[in-house]
Order: sequence, then C-alpha cells, then structure tokens
Amino acid sequence: MSPARQYAVLVAGGGVAGISTALALAREGMSVCVLERTRYEQWRPGETLSPLAHAELSRLGVSLSERGEDFIPSHGIEAAWGSEQPRFHSFITNPYGEGWHVDRQRLDALLARQAEAHGVPLLRLTSAMKLEREQGRWRVHAQTASGEVELTCEAVVDATGRASSVARQCGARRYRVDALCSVSAVLEQPEGMAQTLLVESTPLGWWYAAPLPGRRVIVSLLSDTDLLTRAGALRPAGWCALLSATRHLQARVGTPPESLLFHIRPCETSSLERSGGERWVAVGDAASGLDPLSSGGILKALRSGRQAAEALRSALGGDDTAIPRYAEAQSSGFTQYLTARLGHYATEQRWPDAPFWQRRMEASAASAKLQTERAIP
Repeated sequence: MSPARQYAVLVAGGGVAGISTALALAREGMSVCVLERTRYEQWRPGETLSPLAHAELSRLGVSLSERGEDFIPSHGIEAAWGSEQPRFHSFITNPYGEGWHVDRQRLDALLARQAEAHGVPLLRLTSAMKLEREQGRWRVHAQTASGEVELTCEAVVDATGRASSVARQCGARRYRVDALCSVSAVLEQPEGMAQTLLVESTPLGWWYAAPLPGRRVIVSLLSDTDLLTRAGALRPAGWCALLSATRHLQARVGTPPESLLFHIRPCETSSLERSGGERWVAVGDAASGLDPLSSGGILKALRSGRQAAEALRSALGGDDTAIPRYAEAQSSGFTQYLTARLGHYATEQRWPDAPFWQRRMEASAASAKLQTERAIP
C-alpha cells in the first residue's frame, strides 16, 4: 500500500467531463488529481461538436482550430426527419463559428495532455474502488496496474459515465427513461463526402453518419435494444441490410465491406436522482445521459464540469448551499431536456404503428417523468 496522497479534489474518470472539471479547478490553483481507468486507447464514438462548445473550450485554454487533421470543421446538420427529404441546418451563421467532427479518443487525449500541462496528476489504468468518509474528508482506495493506492481529498467528483460508480457508493440511485442502444461501424470515407452530420429516421429507429479525422466516417443505427435484437441489427448481415434500405444514408457512405467491426453501446436517457451530496458531485454522463439525438453530450460534459468546479470552489470555501444548488440546476436541466426530447420525437409522424415511434409518441411530459421512477437494477 502506497502512502496516502492528499488533494483538495479527486476526480474519478478522465473523459471530457472529468478533465474539464479538473482543468477548471487547476486553473484556479486548487490541487486536483484524476483517476482514469484506461490509457485512452479504447474506442470511443466520434461526435459532432456544437459551435457552442467553442466558448467552453476557450475557458479551458483549448483551441481546436489549430489541430489540423485531428479535428475537422462541421458545416451543419442534414436531417431527413419528419419528411422524405433532408433539411439542412447550417452552422455558418452561428456567432461561435463552425462546429467540429471529433474523434473522441483524440479529444479526450488532448484534454488529458492539457490537464497534465497545468500540473494535474492523471493516474492512468486506475479506478476508484472504495470510498470512505472520515473526519470530514474522503479516503479513496484505488486500484492501479501495479496494486492498490490510497488517496485522501476534501471532495470527490464522479465522472465515471453512466456507471455512476461514485454516486452509487454515496447512495444515489440512477433512473432510466428508455432502452436506446447504438450499433456503430467506422468505414472508409468516400471521396468528396460532405462535411456535415446526416441524420435519417426509419421505421426501426434512426441512423446518423458523420465524418471523422483520418478520412473515416462513423455510421450508427439507434433503436431500443429489444427492437435491434428482433431485427437482427446486432449482426453484420442484418445491420447492412437495414443500411441498404435507407434512402439517403447509404448513398452518402456507400456499401460497407464484408468484414465489419461493430461497436455496440447503451445510450439510454437516464439520470441520477441527485447529482451531488456531502462533498461529492457528478458530472457529464454520470449525472445524466442524453439521447445522442440531442448532439449535446460533449457540450453538456464541458458545461457541467465548469459548473461543478464553481460549486466545489464555493463549497470548499465554506458555502454549504453550493453543491445543493448545483444538483438542483442539473435536475432542472434534465427536466427541460426531457421536454425537448419528447417534442423532437413527436415531429416524426410517418410510422405511428412502428414500436419504436409508438413508444415515443405515447409518452407525454408527465409520463416521461413517471418513467424515470423506474430504477436501473
């Protein structure tokens, strides 16, 4: 067992939300340490980053405009949703400039390097296994590649994604609204492919395709887990057959190769019952997981990291209301998101008898709130 290491704040999870929290704290001179269970080598889905993220990244001293081929500009979103023909939503007139198509591995690694440049210890291949509250401080038992270490801190941040492993240890429950799942493949990008995110709804659910750095494109099918299984979409032959039935998406990405590497990822809408408690907060997906349809996962991660850092600074400075205010703001934001999500799904009326759309059309804002009372086992 290594000697205890002491920090003001310990962050469990080195993704966008965790690193943004740590960076914001470090830039204010606070001692903070990040535990990351990987070396950033694991596959993470590519995403289209909203222009609104520019302001959040600039607060952290991060600029994507100078990163060359690591991050490529996004000109907007094309959506065949509620109609046969796609509608184009351009980023050109956005006051924050263009969006970005990002490779999450590269983005997370970039933010990790930025944190280390600000003196943040980032312990890779390390997970927080057990937390104990002692004399007003947290004692964290962490597992590393070489054994167990013990760290102490005044406050802890849960940035472990939908697992919410820290919050669960603190007694918080997580609730699920749906059972959405994505089945994705990364393909070679066709010559001359438009630098836009393409979304297309179908009777089974919906698809998206987005360019990635390195002349690649990510193609994803999203539906409820049981419907994907029933349609054979978890197998290459079934997935490819469904892709071939799309009107716009296959024309954009071409015919997939015979050998495909699939990435299957739960991406349900879900939330903690509370996003903070006695000297702990949850950020990003650990606080609440959004439907990828929102295209707001990274932006929410950056914002919640900044807001959590502000709450922790105040709390450690003696403001006992700071963390409850943060938790209430996260809860209010999730409620607003649920309303917007329901409205967006309601605009697609072409397949009222298809189970995926029937489930969403039958939901109202009130019933969605009731659905959140079903805890994830």
